[in-house]
Amino acid sequence: PAVLVAVTLLAGAVVSGGVLYSSTRSGRTQVGGTLGPMFEHLLGSRAGQSLIYETGPRPTPVSVCRQILPRGMWSKLFLSLLIDLVGSSSYLLPVVGEGLDLAWAPTQTILIMAMYDSTTPNLKYVSFIEEILPFTDVVPSATIGWACEFVPVILNNNSNSVPSEVKQAVSQLVATASSGMPTSQS
Repeated sequence: PAVLVAVTLLAGAVVSGGVLYSSTRSGRTQVGGTLGPMFEHLLGSRAGQSLIYETGPRPTPVSVCRQILPRGMWSKLFLSLLIDLVGSSSYLLPVVGEGLDLAWAPTQTILIMAMYDSTTPNLKYVSFIEEILPFTDVVPSATIGWACEFVPVILNNNSNSVPSEVKQAVSQLVATASSGMPTSQS
């Protein structure tokens, strides 16, 4: 319990410090430089125009997320790990955490739909059920979606930006998973 209080106080201090820093001139410049391109991209899209200026039908949360979320392999991996980390963080608060899952489940489902619905359309259902059911948060559904989208690309050597160490590690993991036995290092 004392650790949770300390973590909560530390998170509050970090958020407060961030808000105070972003209220300064240099903070506004840095935050604007970081978030500016994201907002410009959103405002330039059809979904952003509909959301901000109320022109036409309102965009769905998934269409807005598709405009904002990254499309690159490594940025999607980072975001997928972050989504799974937030989903698994309910274990920090044993009873209350399962109640927080009720709020996080739709959010996680929307994010996974926006990122991986084209490659794994049934993942959104698995993700929602995994988040709603108690004690199933350890399943990394967003990372599974990333693997379904990018592991075939890595294994087929279609991406020149993937380091050879990553290709070798993925090949070894796939071989281990398919054989059930660890492979020896050659």
